[in-house]
Amino acid sequence: MDTRREEIAATFDRRASGYRDSDWHRASAGRLVDLCDLKPGDRVLDAGTGTGFAALHAARKVGQAGHVVGVDISQGMLSEARAEAAASRLTNIEFIQCDATSLPQFADSTFDVVTAATSLIYIPVVEGLREWHRLLRRGGLMAFSTMSAGFPSAGRLFRECAGEYGVLLEDPCAPLGSEAACRSALTAAGFGDAETVREPIEFSVRDIGRAWESNLRSLAHKPVRDLPAESLLALEQRYEAVLAAEMRADPARLLTSPMLYAFARRRARRGVGT
Repeated sequence: MDTRREEIAATFDRRASGYRDSDWHRASAGRLVDLCDLKPGDRVLDAGTGTGFAALHAARKVGQAGHVVGVDISQGMLSEARAEAAASRLTNIEFIQCDATSLPQFADSTFDVVTAATSLIYIPVVEGLREWHRLLRRGGLMAFSTMSAGFPSAGRLFRECAGEYGVLLEDPCAPLGSEAACRSALTAAGFGDAETVREPIEFSVRDIGRAWESNLRSLAHKPVRDLPAESLLALEQRYEAVLAAEMRADPARLLTSPMLYAFARRRARRGVGT
């Protein structure tokens, strides 16, 4: 595992214990799976599964005749996913620690559906989509979700506040943060019939209560953690004040963000890029 992937794994290992409390992650992962219209007996790969929100929901959909594999590089996240699978008595699911962009243990055309629930923020898009294209049967469905650029509002506000302390942060949702960008990425990877669904996702008050810690620990916001302790404390206080003001002024804007759900199929016939 290279340094970048080790850093991602370590980051999510630290966040694993509280990740299942992320209401919006759970809701958006479930919605992605619902939009896939899974059938009993389907074989599903969930790439960048994290604590398994999408994978566990998919396992319930495909039934005992189906099978779900969740892959992730964070052992901490996978431990949480396995615990929830055991508690739910799901036996048609397995979790594997590995790089989601390189899965040589699976033959070509192994899966009917591949999902990636908000994980392409951290997975190289070109490498990931190319590998998942290989793993899908012809006519199989590729599905991923991402947040529109500039959202969630709590993340944008965090980056704006960080900028006041001299830390300039890029929006991690920007590369796939539009419907056109999602379709373009899928088409470039050889998929056909790319389409997107844009829907609002609701954040809970609990999500907002965890916003400082979630944004501080985000891999995309790593430079903030290098601030001196005094500046970091001042930034936290500033951010919490901005969040509180936004909640008073326009709670709907803070608690609602547009999610993009993107879908495409591996072409049924051979041709260019197939």
